[in-house]
This record gives sequence, C-alpha cells and structure tokens, in this order.
Amino acid sequence: MQLTMPIEIRRRRPEGRWQARRGGSLIAAGATGAMLAYFLDPERGRRRRHTARDRTLALGRRSARNAARRAEHAVGPVRGAAHRAEQAVHPSPPRDYDEVTLARKVETEIFRPADAPKGSVNVNVHEHVVELRGTVERPDQIAALGEAAAAVDGVERVENLLHTPDQPAPHAPPSDPADVRARAAAHHGNGAKT
Repeated sequence: MQLTMPIEIRRRRPEGRWQARRGGSLIAAGATGAMLAYFLDPERGRRRRHTARDRTLALGRRSARNAARRAEHAVGPVRGAAHRAEQAVHPSPPRDYDEVTLARKVETEIFRPADAPKGSVNVNVHEHVVELRGTVERPDQIAALGEAAAAVDGVERVENLLHTPDQPAPHAPPSDPADVRARAAAHHGNGAKT
C-alpha cells in the first residue's frame, strides 16, 4: 500500500516581472529625488517653486475658462430652441416702423435679387401703405415686386404703379379731399379746417 502525500508546489516569481517592478520603483525614486533637488535648490529653488505654482494656477484658470466657454457654447442651441418655441406659442406683435425705415426695409427686400431694377423703381411709404412707381423690363417683375413688398413686416397695403416701357404709367387712386386735409394737418401740426 502506497501512501500519497500532498505535494506542495511553490510558484516561482518570474524574474523579469520582479526586476521590472524594482526598476520602475528605482526610476520613480530617482525622478522624485531629482524633482526635490530641483525645487529645494538653495539658490534657485524658491523661484522655481513660485514659477511652478503660478503656472499650475494659470493652467487651472485656463481650464476653467475653457470649460465655461464649452458649456456656454453647448447651451446656445438649447436657448435658441427655447426662444423659437416661445415665439411659436407667443409671437411678438408686428413692429410699428416709421415711414423711412419701412421704405428702406421694402427696398432691401425687393432689390435683393441681382437682376432687380434698382435704378428704375421708386419706393414711397405713407401710413404703412407702400407705393411702387417706375418702369420694369418684364411684366412678371411687376407682380413679383408687389408681392415681395407686401410680404415685408409692417406693410398694410401695396399700391403697385409699376409698368413696362410700352405701357402708359398708371395713376394712384384718387384720395378723398377730407382725408388729404386731415393728413396734412396732422403732419404740420395744425388743426384740420373743414
């Protein structure tokens, strides 16, 4: 009868791994010693410590500023979407432009295309009524300019008096004399005479 005894097997540490760990520790210790010598140097250590502190603090401030910029940049589209949603629910009332501003806005819109007849069309505005006068080359431009002027915010009506070179110039519709006197009185600050 044979008795078997448990055999204890010892694992041997691989020599390469142990030496690598010891070598890494030695390198870390050497780097720490060099750093201490660098910062604790009796002649220049104080300046080096202060320079290192200042650079570290500056890096922290720069990082904080960059993080704040990135956060603000990320918030921008969200704010824009919120504003658009608010405008969809509660649209702002149309602005009440003065006559000169409204005329310039209409000119900006109707003269935007490169082929627009900029030199041959006049734009006048009175009490939010736009009057287009002048000559255009093609009949389709008459309707297009009138529609573009009517689409401008603040325009109540468009009197389109445009014509082609072979057509006679249309005239503005006749005004009620009482309305003309009232507008003139309001413009000049006089009382209306009836």
